[in-house]
Amino acid sequence: ATDLFGFQWVLHDWSDAECVKILKNCKRAIPSEGGKVIIMDIVVGAGSSDQKHVETQVLFDLFIMTINGAERDEKEWKKIIFEAGFSSYKIIPVLGVRSIIEVYP
Repeated sequence: ATDLFGFQWVLHDWSDAECVKILKNCKRAIPSEGGKVIIMDIVVGAGSSDQKHVETQVLFDLFIMTINGAERDEKEWKKIIFEAGFSSYKIIPVLGVRSIIEVYP
């Protein structure tokens, strides 16, 4: 089994149903103790709310709309994570609009 799967700027390109399918496959491949999935993506509303941050978020939203993807807030990420069978998660805002989402079996 692999202890860790990581996704950077990937899941926002997929529908909720596809994200659940991807994460379910990851959950099957990691150990139930010590394994985790790390997602680096946008969590709408996490982190700073200054003008530059908001403008960057709007630009990402427009881009994602052109490829039929989705930017998700914490509630939407939580729904996907729990539907995929994971038990908990932690969101860590990092640089700019990016957050790290640690997902645990």
